[in-house]
Amino acid sequence: MSVVIGPPATRLLFENDDVKIWMMDVAPGETYPHHYHDYDYVLFYTTDVLATVHDDAPPEHTTLWNARFDHGGAESEYPSGARGIWTYAHSVFFIPGTGFLSPGFVNIGTTSMVSPLIEVKRPRRTDQEHIGFARTDALVGLSPNGTAHLLENDRLRVWYTALAPGESTTPSPPRASAVCVIDGGLLAVDERGARRDVELLNLSGHWRDRGERQFSNVGSTVYREISVELK
Repeated sequence: MSVVIGPPATRLLFENDDVKIWMMDVAPGETYPHHYHDYDYVLFYTTDVLATVHDDAPPEHTTLWNARFDHGGAESEYPSGARGIWTYAHSVFFIPGTGFLSPGFVNIGTTSMVSPLIEVKRPRRTDQEHIGFARTDALVGLSPNGTAHLLENDRLRVWYTALAPGESTTPSPPRASAVCVIDGGLLAVDERGARRDVELLNLSGHWRDRGERQFSNVGSTVYREISVELK
C-alpha cells in the first residue's frame, strides 16, 4: 500500500532564508497525511483539538503521541474505535527537526485544528546542538492581554500577543522574529519616533526586522499573534 506524504502543514504563508511560516488548518472529519519534519519547528494551537493517528501509522508513532499529548480517556466516534488525543488551545511545542516522519492524523473532534507552525531554517550553531523537545501549557485555559513569554531555549523565544482595541504593547527590545498573525487588525506602529498604521490580515505571516517598536491596536477587534524570536 502506498503512503501519501504531505507538506509539514496545510498552507505556507511566508518564507525567507531563516524561517518558513505555515498554517495547519484541518476541519472536523478531515485527514492530514504523513509528513516529514526536516527543520526545528514551533507549533502553537489556537483551538482545542481531538485527533487520532492514521490506522497505518507505525506503532512507535502512536507510542510517541501518547507520551507527548493528552489522550485523557476520551472516547472517539472514529469508526475504528480509536481513542482520541487532546491538544488544547494555547499549548505550544518546540520539536527538533531530525527528518523524522510524523504520522498523519484524523481530526475526530468538533472544532477545526488551526495551528501556526513555524520552521527554523537557520542552521543550529555548535552551542545549540543539544536542544531537545519542549512543551508548555502555561496559557491553557487563559485569555491574557498584552505580551506573554511562552517558551525559551538556546535557539529561540516564543511570544504570544493579544491586544484589545485601544491597548498597546510596551516598547519591545530590538529582536528579529517570525510572526504569524492569528486574528488580524489595524495596528499603529511607533518606531524610532515615527508612527505608521499597518493592517494585518487573519492567518498571515511575515518577518519582523530587528528594532525597538511599540504596537497599538487602533482597530475595532482583538488582535492576536504568535512570534518566534531567533537567537
